[in-house]
Amino acid sequence: MQSFTFRLETLLKFRKMQKEQVQIAFWQATNQFQIEKQKLGELESKLSQNIEQLRNYQQDALTIETLRAYQYYFEKIKYEITKQKERVLAFDEKRKECLRNLEEAVKNHKLVEKFREKKLQHYQDEMIKEEQKMLDEIGLQLYVREN
Repeated sequence: MQSFTFRLETLLKFRKMQKEQVQIAFWQATNQFQIEKQKLGELESKLSQNIEQLRNYQQDALTIETLRAYQYYFEKIKYEITKQKERVLAFDEKRKECLRNLEEAVKNHKLVEKFREKKLQHYQDEMIKEEQKMLDEIGLQLYVREN
């Protein structure tokens, strides 16, 4: 009896490799998204800390130059926050795209895997039929010899 061979084994291996590559890309995109989100949180925290610091300093007499410096600094941080929010949104979109690609790759891999399982089951059923046929033939020959 010949052993089971799946003619699309190369395709199955390719789909598996493709799925693994897309998983890595999704992990990297998710990781980068988290990093950018953390940077945004740090900037927002920095802004609120400096606003609180200015409130504490307002109890003392501040010069106009100091107030202008704070105002300029706050505008700079707000601009950085706006840019960072854009980066977070861009990396979120990239992450979502990678997730869609991952879902597609998993679906394609499962499709070929299920087809392989069906072919294997069909092969096993055929082998059982062949074996039963041989056993029936042997039983018939033994019966004929005895009679």
